[in-house]
Amino acid sequence: MVEVNYLINEVRKKKELSGLDDSVILISLEKQIRKGKFNLANLKKREIKNLVKLTRGELRIIAGSFNLTTTSRDINVDKAFKSDLLNLHISTRERVSSYPKLCEFIKNLKVKSILDLGCGLNPIALANADYDYYASDINKENINLIERFFKYNNFKGEAFIFDLRNIKMEKLPSTDLCLLLKVLDVVEKRGHKLAEEIVQSINSKYFLVSFSTKTLSGKSMNHPQRGWIEQMLSRLGYSYEIIKEKNEIFYFFEKTHPVNAL
Repeated sequence: MVEVNYLINEVRKKKELSGLDDSVILISLEKQIRKGKFNLANLKKREIKNLVKLTRGELRIIAGSFNLTTTSRDINVDKAFKSDLLNLHISTRERVSSYPKLCEFIKNLKVKSILDLGCGLNPIALANADYDYYASDINKENINLIERFFKYNNFKGEAFIFDLRNIKMEKLPSTDLCLLLKVLDVVEKRGHKLAEEIVQSINSKYFLVSFSTKTLSGKSMNHPQRGWIEQMLSRLGYSYEIIKEKNEIFYFFEKTHPVNAL
């Protein structure tokens, strides 16, 4: 009998996956076990190797773009410049030029609380003393750094592990604004039932959802807008506003009182 904890530790041996929480790895591991009909009671050596490989493959897609370029314990949040911290993270590095506009946009909404799912290091740029900031990620290194950043700056915030694929949204706090920046394309590759369930289940008034406008190779997409989310929002009765930035396209909408589309 192969122990699940053994398999989790085998998956985590890859450096780019080392910061993932057990619960995150377990979801992908169980998915591959069901898909490949692996029998843990009688796994052969080559089957273990294959199962670990398949699980790593899925997790690389989910976590690959959201890792720190160094370990959080090596970072001094009290000495580092904010821009230097943001450049430590692949996804937030691409968003550096857009953060001032995002800060102004959020300020104009006059929100008192923010829920940032798949946050990366967004709180480094967006959090301030004006609102409560709830930040979640699947990478423990990101969460560790954000916790230290909140504590050092005396911000009202909480950082915690949460995997959107688990969709137990009742555990999430109710907030004025929910950020889903470049995460929906990652958690769901085929169909969009999960994305709709995520949006419908989260108890927030405003939503800001974004998608990359570049391919994995760094080339600009020919058609960066996401027709599926536009159709979904229209079907749900949520008018939306589109904000285009250099590397990212944003969809802003209000669940309770839809805004006018641009």
